Amino acid sequence: MSSERLIRLLRSASFRLTLIYAALFVVSAGALFATVYVTATAAMQNDMAAVLRSEALQLTDIHRRSGLAGLAEQITRRMNFRTRGPIFYLLQAPNRRVVVGNLPGMPPVNGVIDFVPAPDAVEAENEHPKLTGYGLTLSDGSFLLVAQDANRLVDMQRAIVSAFAWAGGLTLLLAVAGGAWLGNTFLRRIDTITRTSRAIMEGDLAARIPVRGTQDEFDQLVANLNAMLGRIQQLMDGLRQVSSDIAHDLRTPLGRLRQHLEDARERAKTTAEYDEATDAAIAEADGLLETFSALLRIAQVEAGAQKSAFTELDFSGLVRSIGEAYQPAAEDSLHRLQIHVDDGVRLTGDRQLLAQMISNLIENALNHTPEGSTVSVGLRKTGAGFEAEVADDGPGIPATEHGRVFDRFYRLDRSRSTAGSGLGLALVKAIAGLHGLTIRLEDGKPGLRVVLKA
Repeated sequence: MSSERLIRLLRSASFRLTLIYAALFVVSAGALFATVYVTATAAMQNDMAAVLRSEALQLTDIHRRSGLAGLAEQITRRMNFRTRGPIFYLLQAPNRRVVVGNLPGMPPVNGVIDFVPAPDAVEAENEHPKLTGYGLTLSDGSFLLVAQDANRLVDMQRAIVSAFAWAGGLTLLLAVAGGAWLGNTFLRRIDTITRTSRAIMEGDLAARIPVRGTQDEFDQLVANLNAMLGRIQQLMDGLRQVSSDIAHDLRTPLGRLRQHLEDARERAKTTAEYDEATDAAIAEADGLLETFSALLRIAQVEAGAQKSAFTELDFSGLVRSIGEAYQPAAEDSLHRLQIHVDDGVRLTGDRQLLAQMISNLIENALNHTPEGSTVSVGLRKTGAGFEAEVADDGPGIPATEHGRVFDRFYRLDRSRSTAGSGLGLALVKAIAGLHGLTIRLEDGKPGLRVVLKA
């Protein structure tokens, strides 16, 4: 591992987080160690004191029954046959003369006592024995002391300290190793994201971050980032397409506008000719302004700027009223307009945009079907949602063109002689997407069905 990568690893958030958790674990282990140490020490001390006290009381009972001589005989027997490990005894006469025992004489002390005898005074496993004893003054004034080697307690304490020291050291070692592994894993994932972002900044909009398939948090983040990148690429492609379409499709009206102005300058001789050329130029300019207004509206809809105006509305009433409003126009163009709307369909959205969406579909059907055609507007409930449709029995659209008619400025060859900019269905698709509706084209056999589904 290079020094630069090592520095990055040590500075990574995952490594620092691992060390923090390791430190917290060590602190917790320290608290546990202190609790175990104090509790075990106290328990062993109490156990040792209870054993010594029980031994001393048994010997006191023997003294009461057999006197000092009988007690001395029993102590001698117990020193010769050790069944509980090294136990030390001292029996002193009232004049402090040692009657029997393997401890040197001392001033009488009743109860638990800790003391260190002279090294050559007792036979012990340690060079510097530390004893814990229990002393009693007997009824005749003699003194009895029973003691045990307290270094066993020290050995136990050392064992506890050693165990926790090894455990703490091993924990720190594993924490550092785990932090290094975890940090290095995260760095590799971050480096992958960084390489992909650099490739995108250098112009490769199709670059995507690889997904490992582990379904962990990183995979979920990568999936969301890839979806965002895909959306950005789609928007950029759309922007390039719109720029190209504008440059291509607006050249003709701009050329006509220029031609009308040139005619006014070069050929017009009378006021009427000037007015005619001016009116033609104004009409071309109005068409251009309508085109740019439609483009701006599509951009606003796709950006979701209209969502702030969403309210719950009666979609059934809206569709029915728009259909009824177009019946006079349908009759004037010698079309039949039929309306079939189920009541009770409600939708949360922008009333003006939804009205424009339905209007655009009806206008398209009326404008691109011959006289005598039938146009139907329908809305029906479907389980938890609904389906709205505008259908006609005209010439329809070839199935190969279904996916392209929603593109900006796209027009069928037979439609280029009619008025329009090719933005109506693009706006319909944008409004449907803003309201969470799916839109599809179906062959009406004959004609075309445009279906909106929620």
